Amino acid sequence: MKLLFLGTGASLGTPVLGCDCAVCRSGDPRDIRLRTSVFIEANNESFLIDPGPDFRQQCLKYGITRIDNFLITHSHNDHIGGLDETRAIFYAMDQRPLQFYAESFTIKTVRKYYDYLFPEDNKPSYHGAPQSEFHNIKAGVEFQTANNKILPLRAFHGSMPVTGFKIQRLVYLTDVKTVPEVTERMIDRETVLVLGALHVQPHALHFNLQEALEFVAKTQPERAYLTHISHWMGRYEDVTRRLPENVMLAHDGLEILI
Repeated sequence: MKLLFLGTGASLGTPVLGCDCAVCRSGDPRDIRLRTSVFIEANNESFLIDPGPDFRQQCLKYGITRIDNFLITHSHNDHIGGLDETRAIFYAMDQRPLQFYAESFTIKTVRKYYDYLFPEDNKPSYHGAPQSEFHNIKAGVEFQTANNKILPLRAFHGSMPVTGFKIQRLVYLTDVKTVPEVTERMIDRETVLVLGALHVQPHALHFNLQEALEFVAKTQPERAYLTHISHWMGRYEDVTRRLPENVMLAHDGLEILI
């Protein structure tokens, strides 16, 4: 399995508009962060988790023209704001219906803001609209794509439920503040964990750095990559020096093999 971090930033990205902090002025390309998203290739099948508002830019930057499956963690704009841009992928893939996997509460919001992705009788509502198939998944219930089995995982973003994903040895959890024990049990010493860690100070909706490191210490994955990082985390180079050996700040363009 290959995983490419398309974006590792929080909802505002980095640099943040109007900010002149040391991170936003940094010349280190690892401190420039588009909104959080990953592209995965496994068993001759591709997945994109969360087409956020930088989706078009990310696909152009990394030459992505085919996405077999879209997985959505939750319906905040920094995770679904690029859904309209998926029209181009639809045409690049010879108008094959796009495949989306999300829980019912996420699909409900997507339907509200992107109703044209749900055409009646699969007939596009306007010229150029893509054909899409939304698959209602449920945390704890494994589902099958063409070539892969995927287990959705429950976590909470404050009081809001969000969906994590386990694909082979990968566990992907972003925008989490609490993680139920049943999800923790899905992580073991062979797991590669991708985990949200917003910044250093406590936050009501997200793990901060200390909470993320405590979670890693508790669950004992083989290695962990922190993502959904705000400019308040600090500069990449400075934070990296303080991390345990098996924990790394992810950065845009980082590619890992699992």
